[in-house]
Formats: sequence, C-alpha cells, structure tokens
Amino acid sequence: MRDPRVVVGDFIWSWIVYGFKGLRYAVSSDYRSRVHAFWRLHPGRRSHGIRQMVLGALLDVAIAACVVLAVASHK
Repeated sequence: MRDPRVVVGDFIWSWIVYGFKGLRYAVSSDYRSRVHAFWRLHPGRRSHGIRQMVLGALLDVAIAACVVLAVASHK
C-alpha cells in the first residue's frame, strides 16, 4: 500500500507537468505541431490532454501567484 501523501504528491506533480506542457504548447509552434501529430495517431487522448494542459496551466499560474504574493508580503 502506498503512502497517501505520495499518491497526492504524484497527482499534483503530474498536473503541474501538464501545465508546463500547456504553456509550452501556447508558446512553441514546433511543440504544437508535434502534439498535433501525436493526437492524429491517438485521437482518444486528445480531450484528456487538452483538459490536463489547460487545468495544469491554471494550477501553475495559481502556484506562481501564491509564491509572488508570499514574497511580496514578506518584504
């Protein structure tokens, strides 16, 4: 049996990574074309990938905002 903290940590980490992928997708046309090629080969994973990239990017932005607010309030 796995430690519940590890399970939650792995879950959050995977969403953070997908957020970085979503941000990279928004910025890089080369990466965007590679993702589109992957989705053509695996059409069933497209909706799940898009959802994870968007929600993961929102999570990344929220984490960054919390860090900025914590640093700003500390000064």
